[in-house]
Amino acid sequence: MNIRDGNIFEAMRMVLPEHRELMTQIQRMRAKRKRPVLTEERLEEMQYVLREGRTVRVTVFTPERDVVLVGRVSVRGRELRVCTAAGVHIVDVRDVVEVEMVDAESS
Repeated sequence: MNIRDGNIFEAMRMVLPEHRELMTQIQRMRAKRKRPVLTEERLEEMQYVLREGRTVRVTVFTPERDVVLVGRVSVRGRELRVCTAAGVHIVDVRDVVEVEMVDAESS
């Protein structure tokens, strides 16, 4: 990489330790994922699925990756309690990306 590519820090042959640490922090911040914004229509679809009271697949946003939980869900205020085979997971409603019904055959 050279200076013409726009990143002067990576173009230098000698970098101070403080600058190297700052570069690493900046790269980590850029790599973090942003929470998706859900439309009203999508939110209504998720509410409908949750009202059914069946086993569902809940996709939860985290900055590193999406986490998928499969189980029965109960809604308490601004959090979901997902009862899975591994135990109960409490999820903030704002972190829910997707909710899908699970077929009886696949559970």
